[in-house]
Amino acid sequence: MAMAPTFADVLPVKQLSSHKYTVSLENEWCIGTVPNGGYVTSAFLVVARTHMSLTHRTRSEPHPINLHLEFLRRTSVGPALFTVKDVKLGARISNLHITLSQQQDHNGEWQDEAEGYIMMSNLSTESGLSLDTAYEPYPRVLPADLALLGSQGQDANYTLRSKDPFPQFRRAAQNIQMFLVRPDRKPVGRPKAINDQWVRFAPGGKVANGRWTTDALGFVVDMFPQIVESYVNPFVEEAALGQHSETELQDYLRSSEPRAKYWYPTLALNLDVKKLLPPEGVEWLFVRVKAKAIRNGRFDLDVEVWDVDNELVATSCHASLVVDASRNTTRKGKSAKL
Repeated sequence: MAMAPTFADVLPVKQLSSHKYTVSLENEWCIGTVPNGGYVTSAFLVVARTHMSLTHRTRSEPHPINLHLEFLRRTSVGPALFTVKDVKLGARISNLHITLSQQQDHNGEWQDEAEGYIMMSNLSTESGLSLDTAYEPYPRVLPADLALLGSQGQDANYTLRSKDPFPQFRRAAQNIQMFLVRPDRKPVGRPKAINDQWVRFAPGGKVANGRWTTDALGFVVDMFPQIVESYVNPFVEEAALGQHSETELQDYLRSSEPRAKYWYPTLALNLDVKKLLPPEGVEWLFVRVKAKAIRNGRFDLDVEVWDVDNELVATSCHASLVVDASRNTTRKGKSAKL
């Protein structure tokens, strides 16, 4: 029986030398013309794992425990060069600095477009003091019947988010199934700035036959209905949850919002991995996203990822911008080859 696809299949890495790797960033993982920031983050995770398993195979530190990325410029579809610097190789934790560069069409020069630090360790052999903090998300998470969600697309509390109203712009969102809290089940007083979702991996936008691994956490913490949209474009988000018919949605899009109005580029992303996902992956993850302040075209996001055993898998925080969607689409992709 074939293994379920994981992010290792989505982001195959080619080693060029001991400290240089290349990954092809693909069109179907873009928002507009720009590869999704979470997808790019997962590329960093895959490169880091590959580097430790090939160049430092005797160190047995294959797992990321912490990542900090800064997105300096827009990335593009096409080859991306990842250059790794071994900042510190330790007995328990190694620190890597990784830079993503792409060749520019107009002058042929290579330009750094994202860079960051990743701490690598071994989560399967990790030991030390552990204490039960009794932490749980607040407000409390509504229970889910995952078997029912998988077979019927909804249960008493959650329902499948239908395809994105701007699928040609938000292509990356077609690779995930999101099950959101049903409108009639949202607790009274729950702010729009909190989004809860159960997610499944649907590579290629077809069936949800993929599995989430640790490589995928970059994508998982950056793929959700944009919180800003629930304020500025509520009709579209309501339609995605079945509150308006397809005809009503298309009428609205023709008259009011023919294209995506905003793009939300990430400036910086931090990821803290709490629990190792199995190498074969898991079908379901729960994600809570929360914004504290949306002000002057800039906003923050706090993200938590939980598994079906109610264990915290990862936390993430983002610094992002709100800009006109035209800022995304006014340029051509890269054509370089590696």
